[in-house]
Amino acid sequence: MIANIQLKGRYLYWSLFSAEKRDLLYEELLATQKELEQSTEELIELTRVDPLTNLLNRRAAQSDIQKLLTQVRRKFIPMAFLVVDIDHFKKLNDQYGHDKGDEVLTRNSSILQSSSRQSDVVARWGGEEFLVVLFNSDREQTSAYCDRLHQRIKASTNEGPLYTVSIGVAQLTEDQIDQPNVLDILIKQADQALYQAKANGRNRTTFFEQASQA
Repeated sequence: MIANIQLKGRYLYWSLFSAEKRDLLYEELLATQKELEQSTEELIELTRVDPLTNLLNRRAAQSDIQKLLTQVRRKFIPMAFLVVDIDHFKKLNDQYGHDKGDEVLTRNSSILQSSSRQSDVVARWGGEEFLVVLFNSDREQTSAYCDRLHQRIKASTNEGPLYTVSIGVAQLTEDQIDQPNVLDILIKQADQALYQAKANGRNRTTFFEQASQA
């Protein structure tokens, strides 16, 4: 038996409980603590994920990309920033309905996720636009990745409405890495390349070139 004795003023309070009950209470407290920690982790994860596609949302992606850039500042590693946009998405929604439009978004998300590595960042950037950041990927490797994406999307047409994507790419250079707003610069460059891809007929990949900068 375990005795718990406390003196409060003129009165003495005491209680007896068994060691077995004490151990049981301790185990229950540990289990409750574990459940609370798990619930907290799940809530944090929910704030990072886009509910439709299960990809990272914009805010979470920005946070993860900044961590990669911090690592690259210590020792340069090539990175590629891809803005992927579903071609004629509004027309697709109008023709097939929003449910089919959502199916295309989730299918495209699945293809992007399964085509990427754990070290990469894949996010829904907004609407029908996605961001993929390839870690340790030079221009040749990035080009091969984009070719595979186009091929996999084309092969997925039996799963739903036919669609294509346009991809704008910006490659991180060593002279950019120390710029404080390097992420904004790279996204802007990828957006400019995406604009060129769409202007040239869509369903293609275009790399940002310094000479093309307005």
